[in-house]
Amino acid sequence: MAGLLEVLIRATRAVRILEIGAGSGASGLEIATALPPDGRLITLERDAATGLRARAAFAAAGFDRQVTVMIGDAVRYLHKIAGPFDLILQDSEPSQYGTLHDKLVPLLGPGGLLVTRGAAAAADYNKLLAADARLTTAFLTIEEGLALSVKRLDLT
Repeated sequence: MAGLLEVLIRATRAVRILEIGAGSGASGLEIATALPPDGRLITLERDAATGLRARAAFAAAGFDRQVTVMIGDAVRYLHKIAGPFDLILQDSEPSQYGTLHDKLVPLLGPGGLLVTRGAAAAADYNKLLAADARLTTAFLTIEEGLALSVKRLDLT
């Protein structure tokens, strides 16, 4: 997804971003690079060692003031996070996508963008996205599949 996240962030003028699944921090670093000076990224990582590596990567790149790495299972910790977010990157295990869906959509502001990575591996989740009247979704067949869902403007 090299470059795509940056384009999406700049095109949507996203300021508040939530990432589910920090991994090595590569996607988060791309996000942080595209953030405006007042922008913030909150990233949730289930694995403690991976989260600590991501936190160190953000600090080494000078983004420790704009990026917060929370370590823990998103299913259990999302209730502690206040929206609205302009963009949410759903990059956790595809097996969690359905469980997280109804927790993530309310965190999006009207017109907010939900980017789901690995959508090709989540056929049931894709059906859920397509049927969700709160969202307009496009499915892209790049890399391991990508779903781009925009929250309707008339919803809060």
